[in-house]
Amino acid sequence: MSTELLVNTSPFETRIARIENGLAEEVYIERERERGLKGNIYKGRVQRVLPGIQAAFVDIGLHKSGFLYAGDIAAPEAEPLDDDNSEDDSNSDENDAENTAPRRRIIPPINTLVREGQEILVQVSKDPIASKGPRLTSLLSLAGRYLVYLPELEHVGIARRMEGQEERERLLAIGNDIRPDNAGLIIRTVAEGHSKEELQDDLNFLVRLWSDIEQRCKNTVTGSVIHAELSLHLRVMRDYVDDEVQKIHIDSKETYQSMKKFADSFMPEVAKRLYYYPGDRPIFDVYGVEEELDRALKRKVPLKSGGHIVIEQTEALIAIDVNSGSFVRSRSMEETGFKTNLEAVHEIVHQLRLRNLGGIIVVDFIDMQEEENKTRMLEVLEEALTRDKTKTNVVQLSSLGLVEMTRKRTRDSLGRILLSECSRCESVGHTKSSTTICYQLFREVVAEARAYPCEKLMIIAHPKLIDVLLGEESEQVTRLEEFLGKQIALKSDMQLEPEHFEIALL
Repeated sequence: MSTELLVNTSPFETRIARIENGLAEEVYIERERERGLKGNIYKGRVQRVLPGIQAAFVDIGLHKSGFLYAGDIAAPEAEPLDDDNSEDDSNSDENDAENTAPRRRIIPPINTLVREGQEILVQVSKDPIASKGPRLTSLLSLAGRYLVYLPELEHVGIARRMEGQEERERLLAIGNDIRPDNAGLIIRTVAEGHSKEELQDDLNFLVRLWSDIEQRCKNTVTGSVIHAELSLHLRVMRDYVDDEVQKIHIDSKETYQSMKKFADSFMPEVAKRLYYYPGDRPIFDVYGVEEELDRALKRKVPLKSGGHIVIEQTEALIAIDVNSGSFVRSRSMEETGFKTNLEAVHEIVHQLRLRNLGGIIVVDFIDMQEEENKTRMLEVLEEALTRDKTKTNVVQLSSLGLVEMTRKRTRDSLGRILLSECSRCESVGHTKSSTTICYQLFREVVAEARAYPCEKLMIIAHPKLIDVLLGEESEQVTRLEEFLGKQIALKSDMQLEPEHFEIALL
């Protein structure tokens, strides 16, 4: 399978697409004003302790307090099981390591672990999603290239995706040999085939990093960030670049140099896969990613046969309906349903990954009577899901033709990032948010300025969009002018729709 990464960076946003066999399968977006919190370490203060739900709320200086479950607190009373019983509890997009501690532990009452007003060092394990605040843990971890360092636990584990018993035993032996006193390690999948010296170098870096965090914590007030996670392009380098990724195309010289420096220091074998893309045509357009993103924001997704699927997203449940539509080139309704369902399976898995949909997923396939067809469809679904690194569980087909699934929620879905509730339809549907329109506008300004010679540019848009550009996005407009070395003028036009704009070259 041919796999490439596309890195599209600008002063206001970073977008990364994973291309498999020419198709965008996953997209990661990080806006400069809305950088994710996952992995950040904070010096917090316990606000409320709730014994009824075995949890506490911790003030870490954000708008919403973080949620800290008793099982996510480093407790000396916890009694871990053997390493063989541990399994991945996070399965996040940024960490393929096994759980930092074996799951089945004796968890004491929350009020014996923390008290209100107590200062505590915590790490964000899950970004805020919708109305929920960040999920926190005091089981801190620092991810390196080959290892995850656990300063609070004396434990050596290994990523469950690591195959080959002999290699697992070799790496576990190395881990036990280099593990510092009063700390633990998890060996990541990418450590496969690497030497003890390489793992030791990675560990030395993480130990120095932890020492620096401890020192800063002593001199920092509560509600402050002690350690911030890497920016998106470096996290992707660390966590997602494996042997499958053959090329990494980067459209920014500055970002290319940053990734090259990171690779030279920590991933020398990856440095030769980095390529700077200097083209005038936007890199996402070249690979058809923008078109895929537009499809991923729509409810209805057409199938090549003439059928379609409809995807509805709620707070905790995703409903997917499969329809045969105009597909009639079969001898019977059973054959039509079977062929449409098989085609829909691949598109559903593609959309789950591209949109990053998580939670409970219910798929209403077209009814089939023959058990052989039902069994084959589920086999194809299971096979298609093996490409998805996010943990997914599938329940057998019900008598109503429904397939129930669960998919790990790791971050906001693509729709929640790029869309906002539509005021014109009283929140029944969605439209692009003003920020998304502005950033789309910025990208087109960059493309126009690079493609055609001009002294300055004029943006013509609806007054509401102009107000946003003059207000909350004014700093980004200034940065864009500095980035291009050209002046940008703004002009209102009531005749244009709020989502539409024009760019004039002067």
